[in-house]
Amino acid sequence: MFGIWKFITNLFGISSAEKSEKNSSQQAKKKIIVYCKVVKPGDTLYSIAKAYGVSVEALKEANGLKSDVISVGQKLRLPEKSSKTIFPSVKKTDNSGFQMYREISDEEIANRNEYNKYIKTIKNPDYTVKKGDTAGAIAEKFGVSSDAVLELNKLNEKSLQVGQKLKIPDRQVPVNIKNLNDVAKATGFSIEYLKSLEKLEEKHNKMYMDKNGVKTIGIGHVIKNDELKKFSGRQISNAEIYTLLAEDLLERKENIQRSLGAGAYKKMPQPLKDSVMDFVFNRGETVFENKKELVDALKKGDYKTAICEMDTDYSTIRFSSPAELKEYLSKFKDKRCFVVEKDGKTLRKYLSGLNKRRLYEISNACKIYNGKVPQEILNSAQNIYNRGLYFMGIEAHNGTIPKSSYQNVKVEYNTQVEKWFNGKLKLK
Repeated sequence: MFGIWKFITNLFGISSAEKSEKNSSQQAKKKIIVYCKVVKPGDTLYSIAKAYGVSVEALKEANGLKSDVISVGQKLRLPEKSSKTIFPSVKKTDNSGFQMYREISDEEIANRNEYNKYIKTIKNPDYTVKKGDTAGAIAEKFGVSSDAVLELNKLNEKSLQVGQKLKIPDRQVPVNIKNLNDVAKATGFSIEYLKSLEKLEEKHNKMYMDKNGVKTIGIGHVIKNDELKKFSGRQISNAEIYTLLAEDLLERKENIQRSLGAGAYKKMPQPLKDSVMDFVFNRGETVFENKKELVDALKKGDYKTAICEMDTDYSTIRFSSPAELKEYLSKFKDKRCFVVEKDGKTLRKYLSGLNKRRLYEISNACKIYNGKVPQEILNSAQNIYNRGLYFMGIEAHNGTIPKSSYQNVKVEYNTQVEKWFNGKLKLK
C-alpha cells in the first residue's frame, strides 16, 4: 500500500516532507563554499556577513549556529553571496505570533551604518514627578521635548501629579560632526538644502542679537539661558556650529514627525522634507502645528495643497501689555504691515523677507514635479511674490529698508524669484 502511495505522489509531483527536507539539505550544501573564515578579535557575525555579502541567518545556518556568539580562532564556512539583499529585518508580526521578515538592501545597511556613526542614542531613566515640576522643566532636564514626554506617557500638562512615575523618551545626540556633510548624514536632510540654510541664516562664530533681539549663535541657534555661560565672550569652532545645527534639526524633525505621524513623514519626498524643515526652522514648531491645512494635507499625502499652504509671511511679537504694544507701533509711520490680535498684546508683523523665504521653500518643494509645476502652486507663489513687493514698499517708507537700498533689495528679490521659478512668475 505504501509503495502505491509513493508511486502516486511521484507521478503527480506531490513532494513528501522527507523528500522536501532532503532537497533543502542538498541545496544548502551546494551553497557552502569550500574555503572558510577564521574569526579574528573584534569580528561579529554582522561584520563578517557584511564583508562577504551574505546574510547573518545564512551564515548561522551554514555553520549550525543557534546564537550570534562566535569565538576568536573559530572557523566559519561561508555561504554563497546574495545577489540582491543582505540582512533580514523585522517587517511585521502575523497572528500566529511568528515574526515575518524581509530582506533589506546593501544600500539600506550602508545608510544604517552611516547613521549610527553620527548618532548616539541616550537611554533616559524613568522620572518621579516632584512638587513644582512642569512637563517643560522635566523635558529640559533630560534634553527632550515636553510634547514627547507627555505623548509617551499619554498625559497632558494638567494631569501631572506629584509622585507620578514618567517614562522619559530616548534622546538622539549627534556625534563626530565636523561639517555640513556630516550634518546631512546625521539628520537625513539633503546637502543642497543645508548649504542653502547656512546661506539663508548666515553662520556666526560669536553670539549676536538677531533682528528680533534674540541671542543667537552658529546657524540660527537660539541660545538658551543655561547656554549663556557656555557661549558668552568666546568664538566657537565650525565643528561646534555644525553640531548645534544637527541638534536643532533633529529636535525639529522629531516634532514634525510627531505632528504628522512617522508613516506620513517617511512617505514625503526629500525636497518636501527639506522645505517643511525650513518652514519649521524659520517659523517654529508652533506656527507649523497651528497651520492645520498644511499639516492635514501632508498627512494625506496631498502635496500640492501642502505646498500652496506654505504661505505664512508674518512674525508674531508678544508684549506684556497693550500699552507696550501701542508704544512699539508708534515708532512706525506706516502701520499697514501690522495686525493687532484680539488680546491686545500680540502683534502680527508682515515682512517681505518672510515672503522671500516662503518662495524659496515652495520652489525647492516643487522639485518633486520635475519642472511641471501645477498652476495652483504657481498662483499661490505669485500671490506671495506680490505681497512681498507690497510689504517691501512699506518697509522702505518706515525706514526698515533704507530708501537708498530699496532698488537694490528689489532687484535681488526679483533675481532670486526668477531663478527659483524659471521665469514662470510675473515679476514687477
